[in-house]
Amino acid sequence: MPETAITVHLGNAEIAALDRHVSTSHSGQTREQVIIEIVARWAAAQMQRSAEPDEGLKPDELNASNDA
Repeated sequence: MPETAITVHLGNAEIAALDRHVSTSHSGQTREQVIIEIVARWAAAQMQRSAEPDEGLKPDELNASNDA
């Protein structure tokens, strides 16, 4: 899959938090590399969550309060 470049504007608080994370957990990596890793881990977790079927409520668990 080809890579796509994006531009992300972060506030000062987010940049400070990212820099702390980089300095404590990812020494030697750039902000960009760490953001790529964060997004990749998030995407993998989302794919795993979507692979788990949602069984929903069983018929005997249904009642007026959860009927929508």
